[in-house]
Amino acid sequence: MTTAIFSTQSGGVLEQIARAKALLAFDYDGTLAPYVDDRRAADMRAETRTLLRTAAVLYPCAVVSGRARADIAARLEGVPLVAVIGNHGAEAGFGPLDRQLRNRVADWETTLAPFLSDMEGVELENKGFSLALHHRRARSWKEARKRIRQLASGLEHAVVFEGHAVVNLLPEGAPTKANAIRELCARLALDTVVYVGDDRSDEEAFRCEAVSVAIRIGLDSSSRANYTVPDQSGVDQLLREFVRARARVDGRTPGNGLFRALGD
Repeated sequence: MTTAIFSTQSGGVLEQIARAKALLAFDYDGTLAPYVDDRRAADMRAETRTLLRTAAVLYPCAVVSGRARADIAARLEGVPLVAVIGNHGAEAGFGPLDRQLRNRVADWETTLAPFLSDMEGVELENKGFSLALHHRRARSWKEARKRIRQLASGLEHAVVFEGHAVVNLLPEGAPTKANAIRELCARLALDTVVYVGDDRSDEEAFRCEAVSVAIRIGLDSSSRANYTVPDQSGVDQLLREFVRARARVDGRTPGNGLFRALGD
């Protein structure tokens, strides 16, 4: 059962986070940025960027995205994050990269490409350490997913899971969002981790034992998240409340310095 993070039933969790040595980790698409028809145009609102920048000065913050790391890092330029992690955890920005995984993904692309040429509205994206089969423009998302899963079933050692208008293919054994979060915990000696995400690709992070507070954007009764924000537009309020909670704990006033971003 999930609890609305802004409700009285949340039990002062925001203040608890503000008093802890806490990491705030966010998914990008559907969380920090709204979904758009053209994924290349998925940018944060100006207010979200300002609030995230403020939060990242007050707390260690990270973004953990399914996008390639170079793609997501460019969208977050100027935000002082402790980590930008791409490819569902496989591109952490620290530690070695397994080039064999990249080779496996390239082989999958070669195998799948001929079969996808006649699938109207389906686009294959090779992100280096994973494949994304986008079906936003398909006439039937249900049929597109079914066909993609049929094709993926013939690939060796492929982990297949759905996101918003996409089916993702990752190499079995590749680092995941949960792996990346555990590594950050160890590196930063954290006692609390908050993870904010919006779809099925975030469920592993929600289940991760290192995550103390899992917040889902949007309602889903099957989610393992323990808190929820009604929709993506609420992420600005969530960031604002993180900043306000730290201001209260530190005894600062919202009108001073960094806290002007709150717009009070």
